[in-house]
Amino acid sequence: MGKIVSSILVLLGSILKFSVGSFTAMAANLGLEGSIANIIGGIIGIVLFTYLGGVMKDYFVKRFPNMFGRKFTRSNRFLVRIKQRFGLGGIAALTPIVLSIPVGVLFALAFTTDKKKIMLSMIMSIMFWATALFLPYFLFNINIFDWLKRVFG
Repeated sequence: MGKIVSSILVLLGSILKFSVGSFTAMAANLGLEGSIANIIGGIIGIVLFTYLGGVMKDYFVKRFPNMFGRKFTRSNRFLVRIKQRFGLGGIAALTPIVLSIPVGVLFALAFTTDKKKIMLSMIMSIMFWATALFLPYFLFNINIFDWLKRVFG
């Protein structure tokens, strides 16, 4: 019963931040169920924010107009550089690990209105990162997050 609840929590966390769900699934030793919940949660987040993202953005811009002016911050410049150099694929590649799913999808929606293209690239990115994170974990019992912590921490 505890594994089911933990997998549901991983799924819900992965809707917003894929890497947190991956880390939680590995830390809790949820195995295949946790990794599948992580992937499904990421895909649900992508679909949810792709179709509801425009509505949410319009609501927040109308509700808080002073907060949504054009401000050029360091992170905005970084995202614009990624979009200019690598396009939608670059944004999709960074979304699961560096950005959160809502931020990545809303940023992609700001540059293109082709929702199928956004969803396809984001889902492919989720599948790539899931393979890169979980394959070493299952085949060689290597926890990528622990390894990165030892290398950089």
